[in-house]
Amino acid sequence: MADQQFRGIYGITPTPFNPDESLDLKGVDAILHFTIDAGAHGIVAPVMASEYNVLTDDERKIIFERSVKISNGRIPVVAGVTGISNPHSIALAKVAQDAGVDAVIAMPPHSRPTNRSEAVRFFEQLDQAMDVPVFIQNHNAGFGLDAGTLIEVMSGSTHIKWLKEETTWGSHVTTEVLEKAGDACKGIMGGASGRFLPSEFDRGMCGNMPASHFSDVIGAIWNKFDSGDIDGGRADHQRFLPMINFENIYGVAAFKEVLVRRGVIASATIRSPGRVEMDRQDHEELTKLLDGIDDLMTWKG
Repeated sequence: MADQQFRGIYGITPTPFNPDESLDLKGVDAILHFTIDAGAHGIVAPVMASEYNVLTDDERKIIFERSVKISNGRIPVVAGVTGISNPHSIALAKVAQDAGVDAVIAMPPHSRPTNRSEAVRFFEQLDQAMDVPVFIQNHNAGFGLDAGTLIEVMSGSTHIKWLKEETTWGSHVTTEVLEKAGDACKGIMGGASGRFLPSEFDRGMCGNMPASHFSDVIGAIWNKFDSGDIDGGRADHQRFLPMINFENIYGVAAFKEVLVRRGVIASATIRSPGRVEMDRQDHEELTKLLDGIDDLMTWKG
């Protein structure tokens, strides 16, 4: 775990769309500025919470470039490069690297059912193509890898030394990797909107990658843990859990609605297919949840 470079809350920026589902460029910049100003320790985009799978390659390039430009070295930028095939993912990774990102993150391509050997081969090819650090995103939506395979990949790689772990038994995977991988693993971050952040910190994880709409709230919780205020961090996390539970149902729809209400973007539009709409009672519940954590939301615009 020496030479640790990435640590803290790395906010995943949702991708804003206009009501006609076109990319909202002004909103892209606004979310990036918000994520940094609200206290995220890093930026991640575009990945699942960014609706990466409905973006064109040109739009993904725009997000890479805007993230690097607006961050301007203040916090690291990790580019999501999961594609539909090995060549597609690697081409995106090279575009991101050329844009100046600090690292890339990828799931194995899963546009068609895949297997362990194909996933391992993908990461071997990605490692050979990169000159920047690489995160493995280990997620049930892709092809979840066991701890032994993750250790194998990281041990055989030059650049793949980082992991975002969010499979069902990710806590156990994390502990096994941290105990057995040695210097082959430089750090593991969690996901799931920070739902398990206290446990992740206790297990030695170096951070979390949630959507960035509450970068101030979850960033401050992490800062309390990292500074030794474990009780204070746990107390704030317990207050925040009902909101995490709510957004784990509605996903991107909740992320974007919060950003609208916080005055960051103008529209909560989700790009088709798979648009999710919250009904009147959902909006009322969200209002109550926001009221309950208002003092934790230190960014006021």
